[in-house]
Amino acid sequence: MNKPTKVYLVYSPSVEVKLDIVIQHAIVAEQNIEIKAIKLEDMSSLHTDDTLNHALLWVKQEDYPHAMKVAYQKKISLGFLPVEGDTPSLFLKNLELPEDFDERLKVALHDEPFSIDLIECNDEVIINGVNFENQTTMHEFMGENDGHENLWFQIKRFIHAFSLTPHPVILITAKDKTVSTAITGMVLLDFHKTGKLLTQFQESVSLRDGRLSVALFAPHSILSYLRLSSTPFLSPAKKKVPEQLGYIRTESLLIQTPVDTHYLVNKKPLTTKELHLKSMDEGLFINAGESFRKRQYYTDNKENISCDQLPQQEDRVKYLSNTLPFFPHAIESDFKELFLNLKDNASLNSTYILLMVLSSLLATLGLFLNSPSVVIGAMVLAPLMAPIISASMGMLRSSMDLSKQAFITLFTGMFIALSLSALMAYLLPFQDLTNEIEGRLHPSTLDLLVAVLSGVAGAFANVKENVAKSLPGVAIAVALVPPLCVSGIGIGWLNYEVFYGAMLLFLTNLTGIILAAGLSFMILGFAPFSRAKKGIMVSLLLVAIISVPLYLSFSNMQQMAAFRTQLSSQAYQVAGHKVQLRNIKLRHGIPLQISADLLSTHIPTPQTLDIFEKQLSEQLKQEVNVNFSVHMVTERAL
Repeated sequence: MNKPTKVYLVYSPSVEVKLDIVIQHAIVAEQNIEIKAIKLEDMSSLHTDDTLNHALLWVKQEDYPHAMKVAYQKKISLGFLPVEGDTPSLFLKNLELPEDFDERLKVALHDEPFSIDLIECNDEVIINGVNFENQTTMHEFMGENDGHENLWFQIKRFIHAFSLTPHPVILITAKDKTVSTAITGMVLLDFHKTGKLLTQFQESVSLRDGRLSVALFAPHSILSYLRLSSTPFLSPAKKKVPEQLGYIRTESLLIQTPVDTHYLVNKKPLTTKELHLKSMDEGLFINAGESFRKRQYYTDNKENISCDQLPQQEDRVKYLSNTLPFFPHAIESDFKELFLNLKDNASLNSTYILLMVLSSLLATLGLFLNSPSVVIGAMVLAPLMAPIISASMGMLRSSMDLSKQAFITLFTGMFIALSLSALMAYLLPFQDLTNEIEGRLHPSTLDLLVAVLSGVAGAFANVKENVAKSLPGVAIAVALVPPLCVSGIGIGWLNYEVFYGAMLLFLTNLTGIILAAGLSFMILGFAPFSRAKKGIMVSLLLVAIISVPLYLSFSNMQQMAAFRTQLSSQAYQVAGHKVQLRNIKLRHGIPLQISADLLSTHIPTPQTLDIFEKQLSEQLKQEVNVNFSVHMVTERAL
């Protein structure tokens, strides 16, 4: 292209008094260029020829769409001059022009303008993007300050998440390919130079390919939006479009909505049922910064539609079009396989009965033998976790069939465990409280916490295939069959304390798992809160009831720990002799049972032990019963 000798200077009233700055500028004089000043309003009457087909645009950003469209129609190339105090548009920022006026003028008079795409939306040239009004502008994915958002911005995004409303849309491309979905945000990538999304799709985004590139956002829930928008989820190495995002590259895109929808086009409100984006057939010739020239390249002309991660099933689109739920919502097709598996797990069959018999016998023998390894083996065999998780889902979704079948299977397993362990306890000729039995007689709120965590893990193990292999570990952690068997032993011994303590532990595990698994399923989207609230409230009520004795037990544990510290931290004078207590074990009751090693320099008489017992009763302010194992030591050892 020949160096321009005549150039139009299209100006707006705000710079009219400054025209001489350009007309008499040294750069213009050096290049022997004739400037023809013309008002913006008269731009439509411009006449061009081979010697006069370039214009310097010295107007405010709000006038760019009109000026650029006229330039396109008149086949005039453009150079851009800054208006003092005017905020640059996305389009102008993208051109990477110099800040200095003289340098900007030099670029604007460059003798080699090049063609870029002109993108229109409902017949208006786009310079500042297209967004849903009052929805996400997707700045969180395009933000120039990626990774450096301040706390206030993050707080505003959190608050804004609760106002997001998905819009049901039909997307029709230039080649008549149609996508029906529901989205909360969209962005034209062509107008951005940095950002996570642009990095993801940079190989196919260009202002010189006759195509427009649109990224679409469709979060499944408020939680998923906050998670996705707060993490660096994108990288150039990833070829797959990330979850909840879609991408379309085409010559034109028609967005249809069933009702009037509010958009922002160039940051100005527009209400319509049809939004038509298109890249004009021929480009607009402009002068831009050198770095912009280098990164704009011509890509292939293929149409690209990557919308698999957007909701496209009719029932999901219909659900999302009402509101954006706090938790993700799974539709029937999402959990059909899971629901079938849970139904199978809830069924009473011969395999379940055989495993319950074997695990109950093993657990009871392990408890009597005081063998942790045998008890752990029984935990792994025990199939009780399966119907409990199924019962949790049944309660969550108010499914009477699933809940009924799951509880029948659960109660059958409980009956087997209680019956077999009671029978063995009755037949075996000893009634010793082994450590394995005693360790299951005093549950506390800590055991409830273990049950809750195990319930979460159990729910995830059933939903996520890659977590399913951890299910035996969950069974070991929560230990369902051993406390049942200890409770059965209490029945066989006719010992209420053993029965009650162990049954309380089992019920703690049962209610904790049901509540935690239900909440986990709800968070994972397998029931909306409106449907799940009844089951969750019942689970919460059961946990609240079971928490009362657990809290009392936990208080007793704290008291026993304080007593143990108090007893072991001092030496006692008994009948003129110094003694100490070691390896102290306490059992709550009336009287308080104290078992310990008594370190003494002399063998105590029964009278001495009676005196010491009274001394301990006075110290602890309650009646005690002692059982000491005497150890003779030297004076120095005390």
